[in-house]
Amino acid sequence: METLPLELLGAIALELPIADLRRFRLLSRRYADAGFPALVRKLSFLNTLDTADALQTLSQSPYGSLGAARHLTIYDGAWPVAASKEEWARHFLFLSRDRSPITLAYHRYEQFIRQEASRTFETDVHLFRTVLTHFPSLRELTLSHIHAWRMQYLKNTHFRNLANSIRVIPSFESFVAKAISRLLPALGTCSRLQRLNIDGLLDARDLALGRYKTIRHLCLNSVLAGEGLDDSIANFLGAFPGLTTLTIKTFPHGPIYNQRLPLQQMRWSDLQFCEIIGASVPENELFNFTKRHPLKRLILKQVTLTGGSWQSFFSRARELKPRPNIVCQGILPSDSQGWLFMKDIESQRLLDWFLTHAEFPWPFSDPNDDIPTLSLSP
Repeated sequence: METLPLELLGAIALELPIADLRRFRLLSRRYADAGFPALVRKLSFLNTLDTADALQTLSQSPYGSLGAARHLTIYDGAWPVAASKEEWARHFLFLSRDRSPITLAYHRYEQFIRQEASRTFETDVHLFRTVLTHFPSLRELTLSHIHAWRMQYLKNTHFRNLANSIRVIPSFESFVAKAISRLLPALGTCSRLQRLNIDGLLDARDLALGRYKTIRHLCLNSVLAGEGLDDSIANFLGAFPGLTTLTIKTFPHGPIYNQRLPLQQMRWSDLQFCEIIGASVPENELFNFTKRHPLKRLILKQVTLTGGSWQSFFSRARELKPRPNIVCQGILPSDSQGWLFMKDIESQRLLDWFLTHAEFPWPFSDPNDDIPTLSLSP
């Protein structure tokens, strides 16, 4: 094995699980060098000043450069602020089971909160720019909120160590608007960045936006939608003019008709793949959106159709030339014609047959058109 070229050793390292990769790098200095690019290919970064310092140290590793990194995840969290030791110890996010000395833990907590409170918009923009300069070959960037209820699954050593040290965890509020407002100005640092994922709750209001032309794939897993928010959502999406892939999911809060997306304001010349989850959309807007984009695939999950019916939408969609492959999943309500219940592969197969055969009747209702059919046999 010692005679194998470094390129082959590096290819082997890329196929190893993280635990085996660590053991692989302990075999020799040569193996450590070959395995370093695989080790840093996917990295996570906790949005605190201490973690930024640790990342700076990692960038100076003698084993290799962070230039091999392709995917970076930034975890953001809102840490509880307590005015006194007693308030801190009684906080519902306090880790009471931790056995570390309480006085020392509170001292660490005070120091951490003071340090984080010193951050400003300007210093955070500079921080993100500095962080991203360490990743010249970065292709994908994810901004995610640290959901406290998932802490046992979050494989981030800095987060676990910090939570155990200060004996509190971040709040359950998952807004990431503050972090994204400070990250967006730094995106120009990564000229090769093509994928942006936002996993926390995005409130697009009051964001200072630029033009992020390198981003081809955008995934928004929780967008705050509702009355008066159409323009802010449309402006945010319009800041990414080169999209070929879009995944957008509305935040499940309030009446379903409030989870509306401004489809009439969404336009991309090269959009090929689109996934809409949990939104409320009028039939005409959904059809016009499908018609004016060169879509190859449209995925609809738990979408509520307003101002029309699914039968009407799909009847119009099958006349499109070219017509995208349309995939439906889950329960798709309609305010004028019951429910479209896509619960299995057979339901999707029936829909595909309807879309490709003009003479095939609508298969999801009975002949009297008054009882929605949940599944049919061919």
